[in-house]
Amino acid sequence: MVRTKERAGASSSSKGKGKQPEQQPKKMRYLGRDDDSESDEEEMMELDLTEKPKWEAGPLDDQPEVWQPTLFHDRMNRLKNKAVAFICEREFRALGWEAVLNCYDKDNKNLFMDVIQEWMATLTCNTYERPSKMKLTGTVNGIEVEMSFDTLRKLAKYDSLPTRDYTIPSLDDLLIKPKAHPRWNDMLLALFLPGTFSGTLFRRNLKIEAKFLLTICILNVIPRRDDKQEVRFSEIPVLYSLLHGSPRFSIRYLIMNHVWICRNKVGRSIISYCRIITGLLK
Repeated sequence: MVRTKERAGASSSSKGKGKQPEQQPKKMRYLGRDDDSESDEEEMMELDLTEKPKWEAGPLDDQPEVWQPTLFHDRMNRLKNKAVAFICEREFRALGWEAVLNCYDKDNKNLFMDVIQEWMATLTCNTYERPSKMKLTGTVNGIEVEMSFDTLRKLAKYDSLPTRDYTIPSLDDLLIKPKAHPRWNDMLLALFLPGTFSGTLFRRNLKIEAKFLLTICILNVIPRRDDKQEVRFSEIPVLYSLLHGSPRFSIRYLIMNHVWICRNKVGRSIISYCRIITGLLK
């Protein structure tokens, strides 16, 4: 398991006589890679805190790259109880998602939050032409750790059906703007009691089967810690697929995009799939 080490800040005091030199603006030491360096080793860079941007809107990857880890750490460290932000999926064959319900790692006690947070803070996403080529790469102690279709499949038997059985929906239809899906009303009719799905969607108005599946969904499939009495729009396509066994889409693609959205979206102070990330870091 990769472990991080805390750097102890050196401090000194002096009793010299005379006027003390004017204090310089504090600088933060940040471990990063100097892209212009010919060395493969990571070098220490100093960032001036007075130049730190404010992340108040837009995705994190729109901010200067060297500041993204710091801004992510700032957001997480402001939480009064940071542990609740680390969501661990718990221990569905029609979709080939049965690995989501099983424990793939015998180590179910150790959860290295600082290491997971560091990986999330340094996360980058490649430019890909096909969803199966999507890769998320984070760095911990100078070691790059990749989340991809291949690494997730090595970790557990995700998407156990033949590849030809899966379709990849657009991100708008799946997570970002599902309400614009052409079958939105059909999905609501299938999941909710008649006349109960206008405006805010509530868990109490779901049909019995959908209500049970929502519990699994918010624990294992699209983890969250917000008000569990409401149903998010992004959960509707997943619930519909679980209930009907179609359309079949890749759980790996869903996991990676949910991780990227949680890392990138302003105000989203959670880290999902901590057990999966821990498995990748080992």
